[in-house]
Amino acid sequence: MDEKAPISNSMDDPRVLGVIPARSGSKRLRRKNICVLAGHPLIAYTIMAAQKAKKLTDFLVTSEDEETLKIAQEYGAPTPFVRPKELAGDEVRNIETVFHAMQFMENVKENHYDILVLLQPTSPIRDPKHIDEAIERLWNSEMQSAVSVKGPFKKRDPILKAIRSGIVEDYCPVEDGRNIEPFYLYNASIYAVKRDFFVRERKLVSEKQVPIVMDQLHSVDIDTEADLVMAEAYLKYLSNQ
Repeated sequence: MDEKAPISNSMDDPRVLGVIPARSGSKRLRRKNICVLAGHPLIAYTIMAAQKAKKLTDFLVTSEDEETLKIAQEYGAPTPFVRPKELAGDEVRNIETVFHAMQFMENVKENHYDILVLLQPTSPIRDPKHIDEAIERLWNSEMQSAVSVKGPFKKRDPILKAIRSGIVEDYCPVEDGRNIEPFYLYNASIYAVKRDFFVRERKLVSEKQVPIVMDQLHSVDIDTEADLVMAEAYLKYLSNQ
């Protein structure tokens, strides 16, 4: 496969592949990608968001687990391959998973993508508009990647703390708390990257990134039972809006 992508047919219409990684292993929350959240398997929420996004050319679920793939298919997600076992271990990075999916799809389609989007199934409260925003803003930017963040966080007194030698201290001391700069945190929901940069650097995130700001409700990331409880409360709240 050519590693250098040809110029896209239309600068206004990039070819975009969305990748939903869903391996079966999970240390903190067993088989969390298919655990039930408000009546649906966790992965279903990301599949439904991808289906509604307007700027994804293609998307797929990649997993080595037959049950996960079957559930994905029941919700209408493409599952064009079974992920190789060697790409499903604890030490395998999402970079390798996305690269494998890209290679497979580009060989099938006999064409290159312009942008790759990683959609973690552990972020169930994701508006499809966030996906479209990431793609559009990245495509119209000179930067190589876009990431979703939550924030801004700004208090009179710095809220990031460190415990050093048993003492709570400011993580990053500032001279004047009244003029503290707000900060943002990755929420792990959306990573979008231009294909040429990804292939060349084997990175999903460039040094400078287009920010996709999401509120606290849409930034929940499932890692524990407590996260599930919080996500269910958020989903109930949003359904009543």
